[in-house]
Amino acid sequence: MKKTLTVMILTFLAAGLFAQNLQDNPDYRKSVELKRQSETAFEEGDYPEARRLAEESQMYAARSDEWIAMMLSRYRANSALRRLERSLASAANIRGDENFPEEYAEGQAYYAQAKQEFSDESYDDSYESSLAGIEVLKAIVYIPRESSGTLPARYVVRKLPSGQEDCLWNIAGYDFIYNDAWSWKNLYEANRSKLVDPDNPDLIHPGLILDIPSRAGETRSGTWDKGEIR
Repeated sequence: MKKTLTVMILTFLAAGLFAQNLQDNPDYRKSVELKRQSETAFEEGDYPEARRLAEESQMYAARSDEWIAMMLSRYRANSALRRLERSLASAANIRGDENFPEEYAEGQAYYAQAKQEFSDESYDDSYESSLAGIEVLKAIVYIPRESSGTLPARYVVRKLPSGQEDCLWNIAGYDFIYNDAWSWKNLYEANRSKLVDPDNPDLIHPGLILDIPSRAGETRSGTWDKGEIR
């Protein structure tokens, strides 16, 4: 048990994700103190007391190991859940909900399940559900939109099916916008005065109509709203 926990802790440390020393918890500290007291009692010849303290120290050490294992499991489940969220958002960006409705819906179902399991502290189950959802969403690939070539001049910010809202980075990456997420600043500068906080490009809300500046002489007209240019 201790060897496995040590390997897991070292893995966390190596990844730079270990925010605190998990062994520095009340049960571990109590175990260390009881061990010290046991050794003192042994040196003083009080062997029954030394044995009692040693057994109590081992009990607290076991509780510490259980807590560490739970925290590591929780962290792993949370990381997987965040990965699934990003996979859903990426799938929505390439119209996965339209072109692969069954796979997208299954991914959403796994997300809801993983989220509930995490809330119920069933971290191992949540982790497995998230991995299953991520695997399902791998079937969603980009399919170019067949159209007359018309590009929208405006875009209506929406709430994505995954429950997340659009952001300028994602919008700029859509194939019918710029197909380049790094061009989000074009959208920001063109719509800065429309934002609730002009100095915060992340603060956009569903229903906001963004102007899309043309680049390289491209022709744009109409408003993109829920999959159609109107």
